[in-house]
Amino acid sequence: MENNQNTTTTQQEGTQQTDQGQQSEKLFTQADVDRIVGNRLARMKQDLETSDTYRRERDEARRELENYKNSAFLKEKGVKADDMDYVSFKASQLIDDKTDFRQAAEKFLKDNPRFTGVGYRVVSTGKVDGGSGNSGAEDAAIRKAMGLKG
Repeated sequence: MENNQNTTTTQQEGTQQTDQGQQSEKLFTQADVDRIVGNRLARMKQDLETSDTYRRERDEARRELENYKNSAFLKEKGVKADDMDYVSFKASQLIDDKTDFRQAAEKFLKDNPRFTGVGYRVVSTGKVDGGSGNSGAEDAAIRKAMGLKG
């Protein structure tokens, strides 16, 4: 009987040790694993959306800065404010791998000087009658030669 008691006590001690060993090792149910993985995926998705937002904002800021630089360049070249969008659009169509905006704009403005105001010059004598300085005698002679009254 005593031997029986010792065996029972030893089995109980072994069971207690096994229970303690299992308690130190955490076991997860499938629901726990699903919840943990779901939370991690949600955090990763949020991080990805945040980085996409930052990337879009960065790209937009770069485009705005580039547009500002292009406008300043066109203004330096003498392009009027009313023509700025058109010239910028036409120059952007000339951009390729070997041509940047400045080169394209210079080429377009060289071919279309009217947008810079450089190709034309207004000459004025400062007189209302167009600078003839006559009392109208020449005008009368011209009108008479053409057979006009007046």
